Amino acid sequence: MSGPSDLESVVRSYSSSGDEVSHELALAALTNDRPMWPRTEFDPGHFTASGFVASPDAESLLMIHHARLARWLQPGGHIELNDATVEEAARREVTEETGISDLVRVGAGILRIDAHPIPARHDEPPHTHIDLGIGFVAGTFAIGPIDEVLDAAWVPFVELAGFDTDDAVRRGADALRAVLA
Repeated sequence: MSGPSDLESVVRSYSSSGDEVSHELALAALTNDRPMWPRTEFDPGHFTASGFVASPDAESLLMIHHARLARWLQPGGHIELNDATVEEAARREVTEETGISDLVRVGAGILRIDAHPIPARHDEPPHTHIDLGIGFVAGTFAIGPIDEVLDAAWVPFVELAGFDTDDAVRRGADALRAVLA
């Protein structure tokens, strides 16, 4: 089985800041005797990849309105067999969900780890996504086409606190802004 060759090194090199519980769960998942990125791994869950994408002027964060969760989040999702690295998985997910493929990586490591519960659905039990957030700057403001999400938008960083986001999104946005500063 392929998948991201750098998953273990990416998780082990991360310095947690406010997300120690998620980091500990990620480290524990690495001790399993099987890859923990396939979407069929439910105990304790599986790794996912997302992109924290700053606008070209570095004033806004790219957000998607997630159809199943009915929440505004950063673009991201499941790691796939052909994703050679965590960064490649995050890039693919950003492009699939927002149409933006012109991305420049920022920061050497991941911006944040967030382990969060995913509710059961007809073909999956409840489980945990251990999300690895990668930082990017977009080369364009143009969004679309979108067909995997309800909506996508640029949200000014200064408006995130009042926007419908959670602490994990705000921590990732703060980490992105720190890398850009």
